[in-house]
Amino acid sequence: MIHNTSNMPQMMQYGLAFQHLLAVFAGTVFVPIVLGLPIPMALLFSGVATLVFHYFTGGKIPLYLSSSFTILVGMAFIRKVCLDAGIQDSLALSYVCLGVFVIGVIYLVIAQLLRFVSRERITRVFPPVLTGAFIMALGIDMLFSTTYSIKTDWITGMTTVAAIVVAQVFCKGACRMMSINVGVVAGLAVACFRGGFNTDVLLSVPYLAQPFDDNFMAFRVLEKIDMNLILTTVETVIPLALISVGEHVSDMLAISRTTKIDYMRIVGLPRTLSANGLATIMASVFGAPMNTPYTQTTGLIQLNRICDPYILRITAVAMIFLSFSPKVAALIGSIPIAVIGGITLVMYCMVIMVGWRTIGIVGNGRVEPRSLVIIITVLAISVGVKFLCDGGIQVGNTQLSSLTLAFVAGIILNLIIPGKQKRNAE
Repeated sequence: MIHNTSNMPQMMQYGLAFQHLLAVFAGTVFVPIVLGLPIPMALLFSGVATLVFHYFTGGKIPLYLSSSFTILVGMAFIRKVCLDAGIQDSLALSYVCLGVFVIGVIYLVIAQLLRFVSRERITRVFPPVLTGAFIMALGIDMLFSTTYSIKTDWITGMTTVAAIVVAQVFCKGACRMMSINVGVVAGLAVACFRGGFNTDVLLSVPYLAQPFDDNFMAFRVLEKIDMNLILTTVETVIPLALISVGEHVSDMLAISRTTKIDYMRIVGLPRTLSANGLATIMASVFGAPMNTPYTQTTGLIQLNRICDPYILRITAVAMIFLSFSPKVAALIGSIPIAVIGGITLVMYCMVIMVGWRTIGIVGNGRVEPRSLVIIITVLAISVGVKFLCDGGIQVGNTQLSSLTLAFVAGIILNLIIPGKQKRNAE
C-alpha cells in the first residue's frame, strides 16, 4: 500500500483523483435522480461532506462521502406518504431532507454514547464475520445494478472491463495505478466507433451556474407544519439511522482491513460518526441527500494500492467544482452508461473481495459453523428479498431494504448464537 503520494507528479495525483471521481459520480447522481432532489446540490455536498469528514478526522482516513443508498427506499417511502397526503412535491422532498436531518442528529447522539463503550464491545457486536458478510452483500447488490448498465452495450462495457484487467495484470507503475482511466479511454474509443458517445447535451447547458436551490431545504416543513407527517418521518428514519450506523462501522472496518491501519483505534468511531453526522446535517439543511462513506472507494484502493487521503480531498474539490459547472458535469455525465458500468463492475468485485478477506481473518482463514450460518443468512436475505420482494419489505411505517433486513438478521444471529468462548465457558 502507498500511503503518501507527495513524491508523485501532480498530474498523476490528479489522474488518481479522477479515477475516484468516476467511481463515485454515478452513485452520487443516482440517489437524487430517484428521489427528485437537485443533482448540483448532491454534487456540492458530496464534496463538502468529504472535506468536513477529513477535517474532523485529522485527514487520516482515505474515504469519500457521497449519497447514501442504504436509506434510499425509506426516503422514497417518506416522499410517497407526503404526496398521498396531498403535499406538493417540493415540500414532500423537504420532509425527506428533514428525515436526513434527524439521521444526522442520531449519528451525533450515538457518537457521544459510544465514547463510553470500549472498542472491544463494538467489535463484539460487529465482528469481522458480520461486517465481511455485509460488505460482500453490498458488493453483490450493487453488482446486479451494474449489470443493467453494461447490458445497454455489452461490447463497450466488457471492453472497459478487459482494458482494466489487462492494465492490472500486464502493466506496471503509473499505467497499473491508473488502470481505471485506461479502461475509460478504451471504453470511450469503442463507444465512439459504435456511435454510442453523444455530447449534444453539452450545447444546452452553461459553463457556470450556482447550484443552490432553496425549494427542498429541510426546514421548509415549518411553512406548513403537519405533526402526523413529521412523526411518520421520524418513525421511518430511526431504524434506518441505526442500520446506517452499522454500515458506517462496516466501512470503517473494511478500509482498516484494506489499508492495514486500525482507524477505529487511531481516530475512533465516535469521531468518524460525529463527522459523518455533521456532514449529513449540513446536507439536509440545504436540501441534499444523506452522505455516507462509499465502499467503492475501498474497492478502488484495493485495486490500485493507493490509500493516500490527499487523493480523496482532490476528488472532493473536483466534485464541488462540478456542482458549479453544469457543462463539465454534463461532459462526465455523457460518458456512456456501459463504460461506467464496466468501471463499477470491477469496483464492486473488489468490494466483494474486501468482504471475503475480512471474513477470512476469523479463525486463521477457517470459518466455523456459527460464522457460516451468519454469512449464508446475510447473503441469502440480501439477494432473496431484492428479487422476491421488489427490493424491500414494509414494516409499519418503515420500508426496509434487502440490505437492511440482511444486516439486522446478521446482528441478531451474532448476538443469540453462542461463540467459541461462551460455549467453552459453559
